[in-house]
Amino acid sequence: MSDNPFIRLPVPKPDPIFAISAEALKAGQDAINGTIGVFMDENGETVLFPSVKKAIAEIAPTLPDMRYSYPPLLGLPEFRSAVEKLIFSDSEIHAASIATTAGTGALAVNLRLLKMLTDSGEIYLQSPAWANHPPPSSDAGFKIIEIPYLADGKASAGPLVEEIKKRKSRNSFAVLLQVGCHNPTGLDLSTEGWRQLADFLAGKPCTVLLDFAYQGFKDEPEKDREYIKTYLSKGIPTLISWSASKNHSIYSLRTGLACAVVTDDRMKETVEGIYSMITRRIHSAAATLGQKVVAVVQEKYPSEWRADLKNARKIMHEKRSMMHDLLPDNFKSPLEGFGMFAMLPLSESQVAGLKKQNVFLTLDGRINIAGIPMKRIEELCEKIRKII
Repeated sequence: MSDNPFIRLPVPKPDPIFAISAEALKAGQDAINGTIGVFMDENGETVLFPSVKKAIAEIAPTLPDMRYSYPPLLGLPEFRSAVEKLIFSDSEIHAASIATTAGTGALAVNLRLLKMLTDSGEIYLQSPAWANHPPPSSDAGFKIIEIPYLADGKASAGPLVEEIKKRKSRNSFAVLLQVGCHNPTGLDLSTEGWRQLADFLAGKPCTVLLDFAYQGFKDEPEKDREYIKTYLSKGIPTLISWSASKNHSIYSLRTGLACAVVTDDRMKETVEGIYSMITRRIHSAAATLGQKVVAVVQEKYPSEWRADLKNARKIMHEKRSMMHDLLPDNFKSPLEGFGMFAMLPLSESQVAGLKKQNVFLTLDGRINIAGIPMKRIEELCEKIRKII
């Protein structure tokens, strides 16, 4: 009998975030779970925005009579146009787009397109970054160049600028940046720093991929997209990966959009053809229920949706402020950011010490502030003080 071929497989490393979250869930309701980036209520349940709940209630009765044939490869037109309007407003931007399996799928699709646009095969990633930036970059065939994101505890474009200045090759390259609510630090470049980086990259042989997973979590959606406009105004070739998971609270529906800013309708048609080719090789087309939800929210409940986002920002700010006040001075700067995450100045042994107290964080000290009930913030801070 021949050897079972599965024996040859290497032992896989578990995803660091999902593995620790599984431990937290196993620990029961007494655990404080600061791992996966999900917005939770005071009872530890995933928040569903009221505006989104309205849209789902409206869609639900239509499900039995809905067409269940294959969807368009590019996704539902009403979804794509709604999200393009969120990203670009009503400005006359030529954007090629495709619906994707959440923001992760948008990154994967855009990275494959980006590799086709890049002569050198090199991509600059800032570190620390979201744990799921390097793997799909490697899978797309890129050589990754990691650049420090923080300088003296503050977000800085300086290290990236200096590294690109050292380039001797004239071949084109790629840069992956996050737009607002940086994951894992929560610390963003200042408006001036963002503008200076755009000024530097303008005219360089590069294409920029902007990860826009948290529109509306830092400020109003219109203000959050201003960072993207900065790059477009400089004529920098730009791809955008957008997610509905957080800002529409539909994590399980895996809904996102990949788009590329192009110069005319002919180029739009070409890029959308490439997008279709890429997604056909992965899963043919993204599922449509989440797309329907986003389209209905944006058509019928946009004001309520903005109110939901405003409330979410208020809650995250209050939790940050409370932790800022209750923890020692060296925790204050890391907590002065935006969005769901902060990277606490904790060693792996200290994180392990917290686990013994039923507090679960990732090993690098990242915490999802939005996942901690307000009523348990004081308890969390007390447990942190015990191990430092």
